[in-house]
Amino acid sequence: MATICSYSQPAIATAPRLRLDLPCVINLTDTQVEAQLCNISYQGFAVRLLEGQDPFELAQMQSVTITGIGEFAVTARWRRDGKIGLAFLSKRGARPLLDAYFARTGEYPI
Repeated sequence: MATICSYSQPAIATAPRLRLDLPCVINLTDTQVEAQLCNISYQGFAVRLLEGQDPFELAQMQSVTITGIGEFAVTARWRRDGKIGLAFLSKRGARPLLDAYFARTGEYPI
């Protein structure tokens, strides 16, 4: 389940990131919301919400499923300008899925 942090802090990239534009689905308590992956690292990722979507409480977030990579339990780090920054709840659990995706595409966070 997602947890919520302060949103007044600036979004600072804490790890090398790979810019991507992949579809993803935010899995909420009672529905799903489509989004686009903006970037990803071994610590987390950012998604861009599609225009015209109804706002939702970040506390409803259960996980995010990224097309071609997998499903991840996350915690929201920030929300701004139609984007949400997310951190993996389990970096150990995320690492094998990320390694497989990066090896398959030949692209890595830099």
